Amino acid sequence: MKYFLTSALCVLALSLMGQTAKPAYCNDDGPVAYGSVVGVDAPTTAPAALPAFGSLPVTEYKVQVAILRYSDPSEFPFHSSLVARYRPCEEVWVIESRESFADRSEAQDLQMMLKDLGYSGAFITDLVGYQ
Repeated sequence: MKYFLTSALCVLALSLMGQTAKPAYCNDDGPVAYGSVVGVDAPTTAPAALPAFGSLPVTEYKVQVAILRYSDPSEFPFHSSLVARYRPCEEVWVIESRESFADRSEAQDLQMMLKDLGYSGAFITDLVGYQ
């Protein structure tokens, strides 16, 4: 019994050491909106402002085919037009198009191609890009 408990604790410790730390923004509620003030310790405490640039927002599109929670994307031979992007706060891998498209019809063409290849759940997501 003593050997079992020692082994279990060692396995638990090793598995916890292998986990990657999440970025600070995962644990922070953050401001309600850009430029708003949220008091954490006191009503006058404000988070550091995000840098602002002279860019303009534009709508872009990507095609997503899967979200993997308990699987490693390197175990699957996905199509070469796709990439796996890790989302540390949600602890998931998003399998999506390598490119984003300014023209929705280009994204729809890729979506149809991926559906023809067997990715029946392929769907288009909207992004906000900056130019």
